[in-house]
Amino acid sequence: MAVVPNAMLAGVALATLGACAREDEAAMRARLEQWFRLGETAYFQARGDCVAGVFRLKAADVGAGMPVAGSVPEMLWALRAGRAALDDAGTAPDAALVQLANEERATGMAMRRAGLEARSCMDDGAEGAFRRALLSPEALLAYDSESGTVMVMDPGRNLLFAAMGAG
Repeated sequence: MAVVPNAMLAGVALATLGACAREDEAAMRARLEQWFRLGETAYFQARGDCVAGVFRLKAADVGAGMPVAGSVPEMLWALRAGRAALDDAGTAPDAALVQLANEERATGMAMRRAGLEARSCMDDGAEGAFRRALLSPEALLAYDSESGTVMVMDPGRNLLFAAMGAG
């Protein structure tokens, strides 16, 4: 009989852990600040199934710890190290995500899924701004495969979007 209560407790513990936020604002900021010069947080929401952060930028540049590629194949190669950014002039991040999925399905779809699932954590304003950044040819796309975070830097609006799905 003691097995049933322990199994029930384990199930409750797993369900509780699943409901917790995956990453809090301070942890996300600390990780992102390795690669981007962040200003104040414009928006942040975290739950067990998603995390969405919007941060103002002090400067629209990428730090040395984030390799910057000029094409989708170069980005895929750079992602072997765990993270990379794509700065392909004239290619919007949304179009780049399609190209990434076509080139390497697992990576591209993981990135798309993170962005789509994170929208559940966005209010209307954050989601609209994220959508505009995804469609902006001036925006830069980045991915950290270790955490499953898709980032979109919109230099025209001085914003960085960070999106994580259920993972």
